[in-house]
Amino acid sequence: MTFVIPRRAALLAAPATLAAPGLARAQADAVRLGVILSATGGLAAFVPPIRAGIVLAFEEINAAGGVLNGRRLQMIEADDQTNPQAGVTAATRLVQAESVAGIIGPMASGITIAVANAVTVPAGVPIISPSATAPAVSQINDNDTVFRTAVPDGLQGQVLARLVREAGIERVAIMAVNNDYGRGLSGSFTTAFQGRGGRVTGAQNFEENRPSYRAELQTLAGRDNPQALVLIGYPASGGNTILRNSIENGFFQRYIGTDGMRDQSVVDQVGARQLEGMFGTGPGSAATPERRAAYEAAFRRANAAMDPGAAFVAQAYDAAYLFALAIQSAGSADRAAIRGALRNVANAPGEVVGPGEFARARTLLAAGTKVNYEGASGPVEFNATGDAQGRVEHWRVVGGRLQSVAQLAE
Repeated sequence: MTFVIPRRAALLAAPATLAAPGLARAQADAVRLGVILSATGGLAAFVPPIRAGIVLAFEEINAAGGVLNGRRLQMIEADDQTNPQAGVTAATRLVQAESVAGIIGPMASGITIAVANAVTVPAGVPIISPSATAPAVSQINDNDTVFRTAVPDGLQGQVLARLVREAGIERVAIMAVNNDYGRGLSGSFTTAFQGRGGRVTGAQNFEENRPSYRAELQTLAGRDNPQALVLIGYPASGGNTILRNSIENGFFQRYIGTDGMRDQSVVDQVGARQLEGMFGTGPGSAATPERRAAYEAAFRRANAAMDPGAAFVAQAYDAAYLFALAIQSAGSADRAAIRGALRNVANAPGEVVGPGEFARARTLLAAGTKVNYEGASGPVEFNATGDAQGRVEHWRVVGGRLQSVAQLAE
């Protein structure tokens, strides 16, 4: 695959203008995979390294000879604008006009649910989200077409509750974005926190992109003396505003975040001194040191200025590899064949293959040997509802930098 199109042009161009005639002929036999990311809107800060992880996987697979006797993977991009309706429109174009074999994404849980129900489930198109974590994703009546490499929020809520209690915090207030992700993670955290003897003094589901959240924060801060604010949201569509409002008015002194706020840009834009000691949870890795090191070295060679450990990057890289392995295992780019093969290449038993080992995996499959992909984010092991089994990261702001502390199973 050759990435010759400027990123924004690729997202916005009509299909007829995506390539020059010669390039179009060269790509005629390519296997087209859609990629729906939130290039604009509340999740935009997360996208550059996530996209870079997908690009790296595509380049490695194509450099190793591609799939199905030399067919290259072609990445067809779309921007869902961190908006469900825009996501449905983007998915419709990819499925109907671009005829993609599968889709990596969307990122947000609510957008994933909307896209699945309106577009991909009726069309039988498999999707793998690297970052949709809400429990509601597992409940889609999806005909086994919806998968995710991100660990669901039920586990994240349990881990976060333990970390908060271990920090000596007994009472918290919660502000959670009013969507499937925010409501789902707030609920799982609350149940687990109360089960550990903690108390939620107040909870508020907030709407995105408001100019101020001072009234909500004042109410929460004045109710039953909370020791910290748990913030479940996205930086650019309310999360940073909430932090600034709280800091400027002295409503809270301690802050706890989740995966949606796990980004260095939050610290840089809100203030390192004000957020020192903030901690939280996010997507983790259960990868072996050798496989993680191989992935990180390859990522840094291709993207020296980006962090291979940024939120959901390894999960996005793994989603691309799983699609390629499923296509190779099925011997077909047919949508139904791909979704039928995903568990075959993701789950044990099988010969273990990891990041950067596509050529080896293809050789094994050609010999009739089942493979088991254990990726940059660890063993994926899709369960009956397409959910990955993995780890949750404990992170903390130290010296103005967001640092990983540990990878936890509970």
